[in-house]
Amino acid sequence: MNAGPWLRSLGLLYAVPEPYRDPRLDTAEALAVLRCGPDVLAELVAAGLPRAEGPDGPLFDRHDLINLALNAGTGASAPERALRFALRWMRDGPAAWTAPLAWDFAVEMRAADAAADSRWSHTRFLPELTGGMVETWESSAAVRITPGRFEFAGPGPIRFAGRMRTAGTLQELRSPALRRIVSDFLGAGYRWAKLPKPCQYDTEPILAAGFAPCVTASVHLEKEFRAAGYEAESRGGWILGMLDLSHSWVEVVDDDGLVKQIDPVFERLSRYAGDPHPELGRACLGSRLNRLLPAAIPAGEPEALHVRAGAAAPAAVSTVIRRSDAR
Repeated sequence: MNAGPWLRSLGLLYAVPEPYRDPRLDTAEALAVLRCGPDVLAELVAAGLPRAEGPDGPLFDRHDLINLALNAGTGASAPERALRFALRWMRDGPAAWTAPLAWDFAVEMRAADAAADSRWSHTRFLPELTGGMVETWESSAAVRITPGRFEFAGPGPIRFAGRMRTAGTLQELRSPALRRIVSDFLGAGYRWAKLPKPCQYDTEPILAAGFAPCVTASVHLEKEFRAAGYEAESRGGWILGMLDLSHSWVEVVDDDGLVKQIDPVFERLSRYAGDPHPELGRACLGSRLNRLLPAAIPAGEPEALHVRAGAAAPAAVSTVIRRSDAR
């Protein structure tokens, strides 16, 4: 395989900064992600691909490999194929982005130090913000539902599942001031990158390097909207149908009194869909889309927590949300 696209991509890579790096993928696992062949990977290592030295050879950070693959644009890597498949609905027209959709969801929370006195918390799904609702619910333990969380007790793992519906509404951003802020942000030419959530809160160096992952973009635009005198808050949630579901955007009260969803990163992600509908980019800047599920958390906050002896830490969580009306 030609190493040229890979070496160019390496030159553009925004490497995961310390102390957020987690190099744990070995050479075989890296090749499964990149699908570039061992000779190309050896060239990338020689050219400075970030890595740590493990007992059996180099170890790589998964985020670095995903960003490297997407920027190389070979069309053969695992991240490119996964995104192209998951975002294929972006090729459809506006009616497909707002129609009611039914989804089955299944969530499992676990922790290595779980015990009988463990407590668990998971952010609530809020499909009602887009015109949907949670229709059915079942869990492996008794649940207490608060305005923002599902709460459980017991040794775990904790599992809950059910069915919900999402919908959407096409809207446009009316405020000239808000439109100017969004236009300036898009005009800066930021590129999307997959980075660990905690490091994305350090927005200035990431933006200065020309990148805007979803948490960084959401936190930055929330500040910009508020500085302009508008009520705004970042929102965590999920892109439904993707293998890695978590996502973030901004919600702002427009001059017409309506809450508009601003998601410039989603517009950037659409470029990996292959041939997105030409109206999708505009729809991401004001509309509620049925493929975005809001949660009761700000951008980047962990969706699941494990609490033991009064100390809370993010829980390991597996989230699967699949169409139940497309079989």
